[in-house]
Amino acid sequence: MEKLEDRVYCSKCKQKTIHNIVQTYREGSDTSDDYQWYECYHVVKCAGCENTAFVKQYGDEDSWEYVGEYPVWKDTFEVYPEEPPKVTEKDILYKMWQRGEAKKKKFSNTPENLSALYEQIIHSFAMGYHTLCASGLRTLIEGICKHLDINQGYIYNPDGTKKLNQKNNQEILAKNLAGRIFGLYESDHITFTHALILQKIKVIGNDAIHDIVTPSLGTLEEVIKIVERIIYDIYELKNHKLLQD
Repeated sequence: MEKLEDRVYCSKCKQKTIHNIVQTYREGSDTSDDYQWYECYHVVKCAGCENTAFVKQYGDEDSWEYVGEYPVWKDTFEVYPEEPPKVTEKDILYKMWQRGEAKKKKFSNTPENLSALYEQIIHSFAMGYHTLCASGLRTLIEGICKHLDINQGYIYNPDGTKKLNQKNNQEILAKNLAGRIFGLYESDHITFTHALILQKIKVIGNDAIHDIVTPSLGTLEEVIKIVERIIYDIYELKNHKLLQD
């Protein structure tokens, strides 16, 4: 069986291989034409895996390449399915950057330092730095508490009742991040449900910082959406255009 003159890409072998020609259709110029050219359409099979493909072969009187001192007719070969384009590291980084830009929300009234931290979080997420993203989300929660001057809060049970100290049966007032998150709720900045969710986000961030635990992509996507909603409710909603009239 006649072989194709050049190696072409095999979609099954994932590399350029020798192909055998199964059938060919040829057309081209007449010998009397001013410009000489020809085109061949081949049905081919990979000599290795026998995967079938289609190849267009083209040559004309300008298709010359010099090999040493002598010109050699050099045809071009186009194979279908085509060889996928090679993806460089630069291409990957650019696509990740685009992913981050597409996902990033625009906050006009949020403090500059918190906005900058939020953008770094989205960048980390887009680049696949999920551990850094999780720790950044925890830091953002702390930053919101600090900006709003929330320094403490009572600790609550999931049913909305305040937790009691087992030693003295007193309500627990805490200055750690758990207390400050509930302080956001007590100051009417967030709902109780938001406070409970932020407590979960705090744990995810703690695990990332202290135990290098990487949360899943789906978890981070949900967490980012919730934090974005809280930022919007705290800083953007009060400046909504419908309230400016």
